[in-house]
Amino acid sequence: MTYRKVYMTRGHRGQMQKSIMAVCRTQFWLVIFAIFVMWSLLVYLNYSSMISGVTLLAKYYVYSTDQEQAFSFPSAVDSKQNDSILHENGNHTISEAIKEEEDDGKNVNVVEEKQVAFNEPVNEAVNGTANEVINDETVNETVNEAMNGAGRQMANDFENLKTKVPKKKSRRKGGRRRGKGNARKSAKILPNNQRTRRENWLEWKSNVQVDAKPELPPPSLPPPPPPPPPPPPPPPPPPPPPPPERVCKVVEVKSSPESCAGRYIYVHTLPRRYNVDLLRDCKSLDLWMDMCQYIKNSGLGPPLPDPERVFTDYGWYATNQFLLEVIFHSRMKQYDCLTNDSSQAAAVFVPFYTGLDVARNLWNTDAQVRDSSSLELVKWLRRKPEWKRYWGRDHFLIGGRITWDFRRSENRKDPDWGTKFLYLPESRNMTALVIESSPWNNNDFGIPYPTYFHPSSDEQVIQWQNRMRKQKRRYLFSFAGAPRPDRPDSIRNQIITQCEKARGKCNLVHCNNWKNKCHKPAELMKVFQSSIFCLQPPGDSYTRRSTFDTILAGCIPVFFHPGSAYIQYLWHFPQNYTKYSVFISMFDVRDGKVSIERVLRQISTQKIWAMREEVIRLIPKIVYADPRCRLETIEDAFDLAVQGVLERVGKIKEDIREGRNTSFAYDEQTAWKYTWLGKPEEHEWDPYFSGPLEYQN
Repeated sequence: MTYRKVYMTRGHRGQMQKSIMAVCRTQFWLVIFAIFVMWSLLVYLNYSSMISGVTLLAKYYVYSTDQEQAFSFPSAVDSKQNDSILHENGNHTISEAIKEEEDDGKNVNVVEEKQVAFNEPVNEAVNGTANEVINDETVNETVNEAMNGAGRQMANDFENLKTKVPKKKSRRKGGRRRGKGNARKSAKILPNNQRTRRENWLEWKSNVQVDAKPELPPPSLPPPPPPPPPPPPPPPPPPPPPPPERVCKVVEVKSSPESCAGRYIYVHTLPRRYNVDLLRDCKSLDLWMDMCQYIKNSGLGPPLPDPERVFTDYGWYATNQFLLEVIFHSRMKQYDCLTNDSSQAAAVFVPFYTGLDVARNLWNTDAQVRDSSSLELVKWLRRKPEWKRYWGRDHFLIGGRITWDFRRSENRKDPDWGTKFLYLPESRNMTALVIESSPWNNNDFGIPYPTYFHPSSDEQVIQWQNRMRKQKRRYLFSFAGAPRPDRPDSIRNQIITQCEKARGKCNLVHCNNWKNKCHKPAELMKVFQSSIFCLQPPGDSYTRRSTFDTILAGCIPVFFHPGSAYIQYLWHFPQNYTKYSVFISMFDVRDGKVSIERVLRQISTQKIWAMREEVIRLIPKIVYADPRCRLETIEDAFDLAVQGVLERVGKIKEDIREGRNTSFAYDEQTAWKYTWLGKPEEHEWDPYFSGPLEYQN
């Protein structure tokens, strides 16, 4: 492909110049039209005085530019300098000054001095324009006249200057600049001929002072009225309303003599020092924490925060495990078959907060102080006619702690711990409900630890059960606890070791201090909800609150001692423990004969689903409903405990009427066999209960 050079002819060049000139001319008239529009707008807005000032300044600028080689002057001068110059020259005009300069040959200095006389009306016009914002008609007229007069004087002076001042001579392009030497020579005529024009201007700039604005006469208007007093501040906004509390569903209680036959309960009215005063002095109930916050809401404690949506919307509280006496007493007040006639009562309830009483004196080394309230209570009961009817065998009470806190004996290793309340003869006749019972005594029965869930309706229970059925569980098993180095027979060290070796199959939570997850209900429940099996080895005693937290989370419990659940909660758990739990011998774990992970892996998926469903069905039986509400059809842990007491008391009364004493005619060392099997015979669990607790685990 060949390329051809294209040359621009003279005709082409001329055509291009015409096109460029046409475009420039068009743009020029556009600029002129824009200026005209702006000018018309200013005139329409009645800014004539400002326009005059702008015109004067524009002409002044053109004049100063044309005379750049002849003289230069600032736009504003000191007022004192103006006065001195005007005094020397009188009323001379600029044209006369130029004429004298031409006659005398001093064309620069004279014009520069006389120019000051011209600046005064210009400054007055500018100052008047700046003060135009003042809303005084008299002042505005004065300023406008001054500016108009100055403008006419400037126009006349400009006409004279055009005829007097000679034009610059044009020089040829590239030629030598003419008149340059004359210009330098004329500069020597200046008074300060050794200084340049820029130096003179810098000196003036350093000394220049802005003229003060003329003081205007005050307007002839009456003084403004005093401002009205400020309005009073608006009242503070009302505080936001508290969140609506959960309103219990109104349930009609259908109690009749027929429905309450054999179910009436009479409640003793004890002196206040046995229950109410203990709650008022709540700060003394524990040396390590403030128990006052936990007695709120009828013993349920404050509501649990749930930022991570671990719980459901209602029914979750930070419940302390040792406040079961308060919760049970509050529920008893809502019992549908209460009676004021003790002769009709099937059982008699003693609302003595024995667990709180022992807690405030638990660390007191004086045994008499720890036993004082218990001794006074049984003395008070012996004087009542209700006691003398069956000598207390129809009485029952709640102990919100494990049974060992009420069984101080001289034969035990630690005689300074707890009270001997359950060893008193009067207490042996009563039925004691505790969170952990003794395998070797027949007057105490285990009931569940209080959990964090206290539903107020059947719907809340069903909603939680359905949620646990759908819960995804990523871990095979989990354990939350701390080792027991002071107990050589404890298996917790072996469990922690096996859990650490599981490599992602076990979720281990160390509970060595109070700052870990074990004391945060939400974090603890998250661990149990994400696990299929939850390990429950013995700790300081046989039982743990964690057992009921795991069941509440739908996690299948794994027990290592039969005293942890099977012989404890006979009224709440099925006798066939294989339906809802896994049992691994603590002796095999301690001797290293069994792998917990291997045992749990061998359980089939169908068996796991069946066991989990049984665990979820146990949830209503191990929770205590809100004492301020009533459940419609679901029976909670309180209902099952009352039924167990009524059955036991009914059997005792029947034996007394028939002259039998079968309820107590057996060796207490084998009491767990009577409650579990109904007869004292050899059993595979005998090695677990061959001695007192302190010698076993």
